[in-house]
Amino acid sequence: MTGTRFYTLLTAFLIAGYCTSAQSADELIAKNIVAMGGEAKLKGIKSQYVEGNMEVQGQTVPIKRWVKQDEAMRLEFTVNGTSNVQVVTRNAGWSLMPVMQQTTPQEMNPEMLKLMKTQLDVRGELYDYKSKGKKIELLGKDTVSGSPAYKLKITAADGTSGIAYLDANTYLLVKATNHMNVQGQDMELVTLLSDYKKTPEGLTYPGVTEQDPGGVKVNILKIEMNQPVADSLFTKPNP
Repeated sequence: MTGTRFYTLLTAFLIAGYCTSAQSADELIAKNIVAMGGEAKLKGIKSQYVEGNMEVQGQTVPIKRWVKQDEAMRLEFTVNGTSNVQVVTRNAGWSLMPVMQQTTPQEMNPEMLKLMKTQLDVRGELYDYKSKGKKIELLGKDTVSGSPAYKLKITAADGTSGIAYLDANTYLLVKATNHMNVQGQDMELVTLLSDYKKTPEGLTYPGVTEQDPGGVKVNILKIEMNQPVADSLFTKPNP
């Protein structure tokens, strides 16, 4: 697998990645918030640490991710014997990726930075969406993996939009579709979320995330909330 191909798949994973009256949409969102652990618990998330792996093209790639809510994110992954890092903050981003033949830290291009900045919010796309300048409308029902699901259109403040599917029984997010441009190619990214689990604090998270194109599967093996995160993790090293 080439470095460029891997980078495209990884970016797709990260961007990853969450009609009736607006009140009905808000009622569904309120139920989703409860299913995710409740407003108080979600509001209380200040940081998140994740360990897991990504299965792609026959390889299993270990990943680690640190996020300070709405401030900064650091992703580490090991592939083809190389250790790689991506960091995003509110205003900047950099990467050090030997898999892409990067031997010194590189500034992230504006397009990639815009995509990656969505990862700074670990409380979820639906939580407190109005304060984020988003609009959400209910488009009706559909079926996801054989089960009924509510279909919500989410329009961000910059005009970009995507579709979120909430399971009709659990109100958890089970699918999302987004149109995006990755490395100059327009594509529809389809994300499936399953195997939901709870943290000791009672917060709910998907243990498995699958995305196409690329056939990427991410397994979350460990997740910790509100552990101290050193600011030095996000500091760009000198060349």
